[in-house]
Amino acid sequence: MERLVEMLVIIGLLYAGYALTLQKWTYFTQADWEKRKTALKTQGLANTFYFINARTQFLLTLVSGGLFTFYWLYKQWSSVLQGFRRLEGGPLRFGPFLRTLGGCFTFFSLGGIINRTCEYMHKKPALPAAIWGLLWLGGLAAVFAPLPVGWRITGYLFFCAAPAAFQRRLNVLPKTAPSAWPKITELLVAIAGFIGCASLVAVLHQKGLF
Repeated sequence: MERLVEMLVIIGLLYAGYALTLQKWTYFTQADWEKRKTALKTQGLANTFYFINARTQFLLTLVSGGLFTFYWLYKQWSSVLQGFRRLEGGPLRFGPFLRTLGGCFTFFSLGGIINRTCEYMHKKPALPAAIWGLLWLGGLAAVFAPLPVGWRITGYLFFCAAPAAFQRRLNVLPKTAPSAWPKITELLVAIAGFIGCASLVAVLHQKGLF
């Protein structure tokens, strides 16, 4: 219980810092906004993304043992790299496959691109990528850590929720919201993830390792 309180306090402090800084993107003068737009374009924006209903994404990630997240990363990077632009400098290095393999690092940069694009389009961004990225990685670590079951479940929920938080903000950009019904490919990926994870857990349980 003490650890849970500590985690809630940390999350609350992080959100307070976000609310007092990055969330306040309403600018008082046109000059302020032009300056901010230049900063956003310098860091880089994208005009193409992968769209999926955020609740559907969360559920597919949940039932797939978390493996759907890596499909989501691949699809997002495949789209983002096509439409990425920045004021100075060329395109981003490495393709979507390598960026998916390095998801523990590229999740942060993807979240930054999503938030900057939302802000540029005058849409509310998600919490900073650093916060969701740490919750994402921390949640994954908690799943495999020698912790009580409740903590593992909480960590898994954070791991599944972080990508959906960014997707939820992305989905306000197009005029038409994504359908709640998953595509056939998305369903197949989730089913394959479920079968793979269930098989692995069964083997580990049989050997007394889980």
